[in-house]
Amino acid sequence: MSPGFEANDLGYHTRGDLINGHAVLGYQTFHPDRIFRHWSATATYYRNYDFGGNRTDEDIALDVAGQFLSYWTAGLHYDYEPPKFSHWLTRGGPMAYYPAGSTYSGMVGSDNRKPFVFKLSGRLRTHPSGGYNWTLEGGLTWKPRTNISLSVGPSYTWRYSNGEWITSVVDPLKIETYGTRYILADIVQKTLPVEIRLNWTFTPRLSLQAYLQPFIGSSDYRRFKELKAARTFDFDFFGESDGSTISFVNGVYTVDPDGPAGWAPSFTFHDPNFRLRSLRGTVVLRWEYRPGSMLYFVWTQKRADTSLAGEYDLRDDLGATFRAPGENIFLLKCTYRFQL
Repeated sequence: MSPGFEANDLGYHTRGDLINGHAVLGYQTFHPDRIFRHWSATATYYRNYDFGGNRTDEDIALDVAGQFLSYWTAGLHYDYEPPKFSHWLTRGGPMAYYPAGSTYSGMVGSDNRKPFVFKLSGRLRTHPSGGYNWTLEGGLTWKPRTNISLSVGPSYTWRYSNGEWITSVVDPLKIETYGTRYILADIVQKTLPVEIRLNWTFTPRLSLQAYLQPFIGSSDYRRFKELKAARTFDFDFFGESDGSTISFVNGVYTVDPDGPAGWAPSFTFHDPNFRLRSLRGTVVLRWEYRPGSMLYFVWTQKRADTSLAGEYDLRDDLGATFRAPGENIFLLKCTYRFQL
């Protein structure tokens, strides 16, 4: 996909300026043995370049998954991403270096034929630069009858990154990054979404589906800095490097990148810390009033509160998501099938 290639008018297109090659080698068997009913193993390798010859992505991955004789399932995943160059760290600025990373994950699930089904998974990602994140995810499905199922799926993610984008500031004196300072920070981010689903089939022609997702999260930015030079992952920390200073008053940071004795102009940016509470819910009633013709009644509720900052409190924030400002949307859709 050459630079400038744009196909969003035709369909979904993520980016141009991409040369990709990948290979997948796998083995699977559906013949039961002493342990498994079926299992599979897959090895994947891919590498991406841009049209300037920069290696922008690379990954080596191994996956193993299977179903036991008891109908329980399990899977393991590992991947390694070698160091690469990143277009995204500076959000359209000069290319930066991006350190290597490794991901470890696993999952286990119970027999999905039973009235109660659970699933548990975990993921850990690490970087030699010090960044890391982990996720725990669970799921419980209850099927009291063949036509009813209720599922709840909470997950929790804790993320620390030492290269989070803040803003960019034009400064001709910053020749190492071509006349612009690219401001970043370390970040500690925590998110807790909970997905709740209900499927109820009254008759083959009448059914109800409901989806609800409370979500709370917080982002704590710290150790503000700027990219030292293009094609690196090195930083100058404000208040720590080259006599620079940083101060905070009334929600605004003021930075002098080379101190009062230097020539570089000072600049400001707002406190990027935030806390989010949101609620998304949708209820769909479907009625097939004649073969091939449908009537849908949809109710969607959206609530969000982003006016807060700092750490979230699990008990208070989960309850407050239902009191946050929001809106209701009602939709009626009717389709009719003509038989010619």
